[in-house]
This record gives sequence, C-alpha cells and structure tokens, in this order.
Amino acid sequence: MASISRRLRVGVVQYDPKITEVEVNMKRVRSFLEKTPKGSLDLLCLPETALTGYVFPTPEDVKPVLEEPKTGPTSLFAQELSRQLACYVVAGFPERLAKDEEHPAQLVGANSAIMYDPTGTYVGQYRKTNLFEADLPWVKPGTGFISFPQLPDPISTLSLGICMDLNPGPTTIELPAPCELASFALSNRSRVLVLLCAWLDSGQHPDTKWDLTTIQYWLGRLLPLWSTESEDLSPMNEYPVPDDHDETIVIICNRTGNERGSIFAGCSMAVKCSRARGEWDIVGLVDKNFEGLATWSIE
Repeated sequence: MASISRRLRVGVVQYDPKITEVEVNMKRVRSFLEKTPKGSLDLLCLPETALTGYVFPTPEDVKPVLEEPKTGPTSLFAQELSRQLACYVVAGFPERLAKDEEHPAQLVGANSAIMYDPTGTYVGQYRKTNLFEADLPWVKPGTGFISFPQLPDPISTLSLGICMDLNPGPTTIELPAPCELASFALSNRSRVLVLLCAWLDSGQHPDTKWDLTTIQYWLGRLLPLWSTESEDLSPMNEYPVPDDHDETIVIICNRTGNERGSIFAGCSMAVKCSRARGEWDIVGLVDKNFEGLATWSIE
C-alpha cells in the first residue's frame, strides 16, 4: 500500500429518517450539510437505506420506496451532494430488482449502496451480502463484498459493507466465526473500510449516551485489522504488514431513532486500526441520539 500524504476528511450523517418520507428526509440531510464548504471533505457517508427508513415487515411495505440505481431519489441525491461538496459520497438505498433478474417471488429488492466521485460520476454499487432478519422478507442477498481500488489519495482503496455484513455469514455462523468483512478489507489492502448501518441498540445501556456493548462488538469484529495474535486469524497471517503503511481507517455510519419498535444504536464512529502496533484507536465518535453531520480529519 502506498504511503498516504495527507489526512482523510470524513463526514458522517447520523439521524432518524422517517419511514417512507423520502422528501422530508432529504430536506433534513440538506439542512445538516448547508454550512459545509465545498472541498472540505474527501468522503461523505449516509447510512443504510438513508432516505427511506429501514423496517419493512412485508414486500408490500417496501415496494413504494424501492428505487432504480443511478436514477432513483437516493442515487440522484448522492450525486447532487458529491458535486455540491466536491467529495466522494456513499449512501444506502432499497434497490428495485430488474424485471429480468432471477429471484424468489417474494424477494422484490436488494439492500444496496451507491457511490459517486467528486465530479458526480458514478463509481459503483454494492448489495448487502449477509442479511439481518429485518431484510429477509424482501431482500435478495448480494454475492460478496466489494472493494474500489486506485482511488485518489487520501482514500486509496476503499472496501464497502452494509451493517450485518460485519457479522458472520449464514454458512459460518458457528463460533468461533471468521471476521469475513474485516478479512476481506485486509486481503484487499484497503486504506478505508466503510460500513453503512441501521444497527440496533443492544439495550444494555439505557441510561448512558453510548451503547458500549455495540461499540465493543464492532471492534471485536474488526479484529483482523488490528491484531495478529489471535489463533482465530489463521490463515490471515499470510497477509504481510507493509513497512510504509499498515493502517486501515474504519468508518461506521449508523442511524438513530425508533422505527416501528426498533431502536437504533447510533454511535457512528471512525476507528484507526493498526496490525503492526496491535491496536485500535477511536478517533471520532458520536452518541446514541446525535442527529446531524459529524466530521473528522484523520491522519
């Protein structure tokens, strides 16, 4: 991995989107960003299903807000923001399956993310691979994680996942389970790993600002990026630590709020992980109920 010459300037939008109210949610996100100068960010992250809400109990519930990639509301909004701010933008959205796409009859969409570059040019798209129980009524799973190589400094290579992707896949759920997404980022020598989330609150810390159980769990699932000591990492030790740069910056962009009885954990954060030093460092963190734009400049 080449040496990085400057800090990574990241913006993360955490808020409580109102279910199916796309225009209302879009207006709120715009209000968070209205004072952000053009060129002040390298990367802006919006959460999983950023403008539509997340909890759709049946296929009929989600059908009204399914979107076409590139031409749907979230895609066009992400493209608008990328040009407005002159930065990379990644955002989650519920994707309508193509008419000619093979899928079980009840599965009508994919839980997707789309990425644009600072000129508004489409970079790529990803479909969530490891599904949560709330996805199962309507989501067709993706076929594997994705990495975007050779992006400009200071991003370099970026790997992308969505929420449950951080958990073991359905065929590896038995403990000790492999840390698949973190291992993927490591094997691709990713400078940045982005995780867009609608991650539920653990319920273990109702009287505090932080869901420490969730934060600790996230860090544990990132183990291959910050430790070479665990026996569970074999054969991950086949990936050498480069002399010039061994760090991965992990951006977890979560939502907050209560939607149809589901309470979300918030606590979006940025973590620097170093295998050479065997440590992680939380360099940016917001609390459970924070709503707005958080920005971090990461060395």
